[in-house]
Amino acid sequence: MTLTGRTKTEQAYHVLRRAIVTGDLVEDLPLDDAMLSTRYGFGRTPIREALKKLADEQFINYPPHRTPYVRGIRVRDLSRLYESRHLLEEPVARLAARRATPAQLDELERICDRIDDEIAAGQPYGAIEYDHQFHLEIAKSTDNPFLAEAVNRLNCGSLRIWYLAHSTLGMENTNEDHRAIQAALKEKDPDKSETLVRQHIDKSYARQMALQQLDPVVPPPAARSSQGEPP
Repeated sequence: MTLTGRTKTEQAYHVLRRAIVTGDLVEDLPLDDAMLSTRYGFGRTPIREALKKLADEQFINYPPHRTPYVRGIRVRDLSRLYESRHLLEEPVARLAARRATPAQLDELERICDRIDDEIAAGQPYGAIEYDHQFHLEIAKSTDNPFLAEAVNRLNCGSLRIWYLAHSTLGMENTNEDHRAIQAALKEKDPDKSETLVRQHIDKSYARQMALQQLDPVVPPPAARSSQGEPP
C-alpha cells in the first residue's frame, strides 16, 4: 500500500497499523507517543491522531488518562471471537447475496486477484489486508453502514492472528474460499453464500487452533450449536 499523497496522520496510521499486525509493536506494549515519534519519524500530533483511530478499530486499548497499549488476543478469547464472526458474517452474506450490485461483485473479484498477487509474492501482510477488505466489501454490499462498521471493527481486531497464521502455516489455497463466496454472491444465492461463509470461518478457526497446537477439529460455540450440540 502506497503512502504517497496521504496526510501525515494517515501515513502514521498505516505505518502503526502494519507494525501492530506484524508484531513490530508487540502485544501489551505501552504506546508512548514520544517513543513512537522517534521510532517511526512522525510528529507527536499525527501519532496521537493515528492512535485514536487504531483504538476505535480495536487494534489498541486506550484507557482514559493512561498510556494506550497494543490489544492482546488470548487463546481463551478465540472461540468467542469466532463465535462473533459466525453470528455477524453469516447473515451479512445472506443480505449481500440479495443486495450486492454488479460493481460491488466486480470489486470482490478484483480483491481476490490482489490476494492472489500478494500470495504469489510471498507477502502475508498484504494478503491479510486484502482479506480484510474482502469481508468488509461484502458487508458494504448489504447497503447497511452499521453492519459494515461492525464487520470492520471485529475483523480489524483479528488481523494480528490472521497474519500469524499466514506467516506460520502458509498461504496456499487460502484464497479459494473467497472466490467461491464471490461466485455464490454473484449467483444471488443466500443459502449458498451463508454456507460458504460459515465454512470459511470454520477453516480460519481450525488454523488458529492448529497454530496454538490445540484440537483443530473442534468448532467454535456458534457452529457447535448449529450442529445440534449444547451451546
